Amino acid sequence: MISREDFESLRDLPNKTISEDIIFRADKNVSPNLIFEKVKVQNTLGYEIELNGTYKPSHDSSTFNFIQRGIGPICRFDVNSTAHKDAGRTHKHTLHNESDPRRNLPVAHPRPDLDGKSVEEIWKTICKQSKIKHQGRLILPEGY
Repeated sequence: MISREDFESLRDLPNKTISEDIIFRADKNVSPNLIFEKVKVQNTLGYEIELNGTYKPSHDSSTFNFIQRGIGPICRFDVNSTAHKDAGRTHKHTLHNESDPRRNLPVAHPRPDLDGKSVEEIWKTICKQSKIKHQGRLILPEGY
């Protein structure tokens, strides 16, 4: 398990790196949505962190979900997604308790600063705020 303190240390850690391209692709199991999976987030604390994402063109919504391998989600950004209680349709889920990954991160905080942004702009904002250096490209299929 990851504690809240460990999560904050990881979140605030500078120079986290994603060295590969993030490529949204069609998948017959979630069509017409586009997804990417298992993008590794390198960090000097040694946590095995992967990033998954979804883009739903019919709703112009996107999700970026950071997962600690073998544990579960530790941080998720939902933009223009299903409304989540008082956090609205654009919000960020974060780890507050060690049990939260098993409970799919039940606590959400509003993120109105991400409303109206393109997927690329959302990703750049996440990288800047999370201190992630993305050395690859973010790729959506042509026409999206």
